[in-house]
Amino acid sequence: MKKIVRHKDKKDIRNGKILDSLQGSVDELEQERDERDEQFDDPDFFDSSAPMMKNKKTFFAIGLIIIILTVVGLVNTVKFTVSAVQDIANQTSLKNEFAAFLYPVVIIDTPAFDTAENAPPSVVIHAAIWRIILNGNTERYENDGSYMTISEIDVESSAVALFGYGVTIEHQTVGNGENVFEYNASSRSYNVPMETERITYWPRIRDISSVGELFSLTVEYMAPVMGMPGEADEEQEAQKLMIYTVSRSATSMTVNSVAYYQPGQANEW
Repeated sequence: MKKIVRHKDKKDIRNGKILDSLQGSVDELEQERDERDEQFDDPDFFDSSAPMMKNKKTFFAIGLIIIILTVVGLVNTVKFTVSAVQDIANQTSLKNEFAAFLYPVVIIDTPAFDTAENAPPSVVIHAAIWRIILNGNTERYENDGSYMTISEIDVESSAVALFGYGVTIEHQTVGNGENVFEYNASSRSYNVPMETERITYWPRIRDISSVGELFSLTVEYMAPVMGMPGEADEEQEAQKLMIYTVSRSATSMTVNSVAYYQPGQANEW
């Protein structure tokens, strides 16, 4: 007997596929539901403190930024203050430096000259010897207890240090009274008193202006007290004013000119 096999028609096949597809969709939905249920069962999923923790982190970040900005502002303020104080200190230091340098020229009450090359030879020698007395180590010079002997070479070196290499040097006796510096041509040296009187002026720098390495200085000539220069009282008036131009580099300074101060003259370029 032949077995009759009935073949499914196309409609049945199509319906089966649809059922399978629906069944797959249902299975996927059930799987997604199970996954959500697992998340819901997780105690950390519904953490009531989560928004609060998020806010705390935000506030902490903002606070940290504010602190940083405050610190930066404070540092900049401190830097500005320190810079201003340093400027004042540096100006004072610079004035003292110029005053010490010009003291040998001021103490002889030099007349005006427009260039160092035109400075009177007597001024050059006189200031050069005073520079050695005021700034040099005089103990190295031979002396008889009353006078010390300074070689003309040392005087020339001192003159160049004050006025530069273009200065004219003519050795001669300079000074007066107790402060005579006598030139000895035979020994090519100067006889200089061991004890000198400082009875003229000492410098105080009032104003400074500059263009590059060239400085213009308003110099106050202060009268010494008991022959000794020192700090002047604020109310003490200068005996006179002179305008100096000085070249200043990292390693040296030189006097370029000296002019008489005119009333109302401003130390500006």
